[in-house]
Amino acid sequence: MSGRSARQEYASLALVGGALAAAVWLARSHANTLGQFIDEHDVQGVVVNIVLNILDAVVLPGATLPLIPIAARVWGHVPAALVTTIGWTAGSIIAFCIARRWGSPIVKKLTSMERVKRLRRYVPKNPFWSVVLLRMIVPMDVISYVLGLFTEMSLPTYALATALGLTPSAFILAYIGRMPRAYDILMFGIGGAVLGGILYSTRRSARATAKAA
Repeated sequence: MSGRSARQEYASLALVGGALAAAVWLARSHANTLGQFIDEHDVQGVVVNIVLNILDAVVLPGATLPLIPIAARVWGHVPAALVTTIGWTAGSIIAFCIARRWGSPIVKKLTSMERVKRLRRYVPKNPFWSVVLLRMIVPMDVISYVLGLFTEMSLPTYALATALGLTPSAFILAYIGRMPRAYDILMFGIGGAVLGGILYSTRRSARATAKAA
């Protein structure tokens, strides 16, 4: 990884981490207002939640995680998990289609191409169950763009694998969302994920520099 690429990667991770932290703070500060809106506007609440989760999957992975505790407390964990799954799956399908239809010129405007290229080598020849497993572990990431760009996986197969993988994650997060310290748990998870990403990128950069030398 070149110095410029490393700086771009760190900036991307910092942007994501900052946005997620801000989202947690805003959701926590306005939890009552948001919860009241969702409770009083059933249809609009569902539509807004789905649209935000679609944007989450396409542009800024994880940004809507702070909404899950609010939705879980208003709707219950099962409806909240189902709505989250629908939004995430739809967003992942859109990201996959963007990559498949328009390729890297558009993808690089929406996410980190450095991360996309780095993940390319790990894409298996038969990715169905790998996608299911990966979605269980990391619900939102650039995997949609990677698979859309570098595989021949069909859209129906990708959609099914994504939905299967996202459903358990959505239910786990919805269950956590009904716990008293849900926001603290999410904040701890976000901080750990961002720190892990920075450490991973730093080590990869150091190894690449050592090999070049």
